[in-house]
Amino acid sequence: MIYSDAINGILLVVYNLFIIRYVSRLIDKKLGMYMARKAIHILSAGVSILLARVIFSDWLGPLLMGSLMVAYTAMGHFRKPHSWFQIRRNYADVYFTVACTALLVVFWNYNVWIGVLSASFLAWGDGLTGVVRNSVYGKRNKGLWGTVAMFAVCMALAHFMNGHVGYIAFVGAAFASVAERFEQIDDNISIPVGSAIIMVLPALL
Repeated sequence: MIYSDAINGILLVVYNLFIIRYVSRLIDKKLGMYMARKAIHILSAGVSILLARVIFSDWLGPLLMGSLMVAYTAMGHFRKPHSWFQIRRNYADVYFTVACTALLVVFWNYNVWIGVLSASFLAWGDGLTGVVRNSVYGKRNKGLWGTVAMFAVCMALAHFMNGHVGYIAFVGAAFASVAERFEQIDDNISIPVGSAIIMVLPALL
């Protein structure tokens, strides 16, 4: 890790703390916890994931940054939950940070954009889907309009990163849209990990 990576990492940590501890709290007060969680999805994780490859020179940056976020969310569950976005005994936020961090690190020296894209399906796709569902249904609901929003956002992300990942990005986007509908496996795991496997599988066959 070089000096600029350290500076960028510090700035990103400060930004994330601002979003999590200030912005999401305001959203919780005005719109409720569900929307506060989705704001963290998009404004904290979503922005960090897209910036990672640009501001860090190797995988150590995302690993350290992600580990801090994992520790922060886990600490809330083991001590006192951060009441504006954490639910006691619901570890979805921890799974989220672990999955996104792992994907960036694992794919960094293979094709980091697969990690970025699969994590973005979760951060941006599931995040904006939650906003749509809350607007349409007024609550957490696995309804049709949410699925339409998830598909549209994931396909837009696939198009944006097609040059880095190839057309398999659209298959990964379709998988993420389907995985988001089902709750048998926590979608904080099934969406990013499943879509990453789908996108890397053809190269391994």
